[in-house]
Amino acid sequence: MAASDLILEQRARRAYELGRLRLALRLLPFVAAGTAVAILCGRPPAPTLALGGALLALSVLLVHAGGGAGRGVVPGLIAGAAPLAMPLLMITVGHACFGDACMRLCLPACVAGGATAGVVVARTAARHAGDWRFVSAALAVAALTGAMGCSTAGAAGVLGMIAGFVLAGAPVLAAARR
Repeated sequence: MAASDLILEQRARRAYELGRLRLALRLLPFVAAGTAVAILCGRPPAPTLALGGALLALSVLLVHAGGGAGRGVVPGLIAGAAPLAMPLLMITVGHACFGDACMRLCLPACVAGGATAGVVVARTAARHAGDWRFVSAALAVAALTGAMGCSTAGAAGVLGMIAGFVLAGAPVLAAARR
């Protein structure tokens, strides 16, 4: 291989990688919007920004890598919008999330949001032949997205969201694989 062919190959590879990175960075406005909404609804900025940063890093990494995992990011963001929104809606309608009152309304909202996300991911995964990379990426992205809202109810809210994922998503995924 001549030196000029090697240079062309390196340039082509660099352009390809840069294009994939540009594609991945298109997710930035969506992640930033979710993070901003959570903060505007009263979530503490430091942990919310940390979750948003982790979500952005994971999303960019997965989309840049491509394959099934890369295809799972957008459905994960869409699915994660439900557990992000549910407890935030409780706050915006005037519910004060403190003590037992939080467990009566916000925790069930987190479980319901997680269940919705689990069904969305499972139904979408069924169209991708149950690709485990797709499912794993979509669930991880949905969990980080939802955690920005469900952390309102503390660790119990996040665990409730994950329980909703599993309890609602697993049967749907199992039924779709038959």
